[in-house]
Amino acid sequence: MRTLLWVGAAALACLSSSAAAQTYPKIIAPSTIVPPSGVAYSDADGSTKVASPATPLPVTAVARTEAVQLIAASSSTGTQTLFGGSYAFAQSCINYNGQSITLRYRGPDGATMQTAATKTATDVSLVAVPAGAVMDATVPSAAIGCNASMTRIPQ
Repeated sequence: MRTLLWVGAAALACLSSSAAAQTYPKIIAPSTIVPPSGVAYSDADGSTKVASPATPLPVTAVARTEAVQLIAASSSTGTQTLFGGSYAFAQSCINYNGQSITLRYRGPDGATMQTAATKTATDVSLVAVPAGAVMDATVPSAAIGCNASMTRIPQ
């Protein structure tokens, strides 16, 4: 029985020494190498950075807001180029005198203004606007005290 115990202890000693001999040192890549699964981006100065806890990905243009006045005191403010997205078109007049405010956008020919909405009463409407759209609003000559604006709804 004692012989069997000695044989078992010797076998166990051989196994543990061979397992320790099979471990390899940790390989560390140089800091200038981008790991195959790494994310790289261009910084503001044009240099390439690897995303890491020390240099996280930059956050830009989050929830951009925009508000433009299209009609102020019954006068059109001219065309406005919009960022794009969902907008609230708010318009009101003290007296429409049977006429309407017209929201327009520049058509595909680059010159003609197309009608997007016509309003004859004070309200707020949701309008989807493509990026870079050129918009304006017309005010009727007989209407009194008109104002119109568009405000972007952040996503």
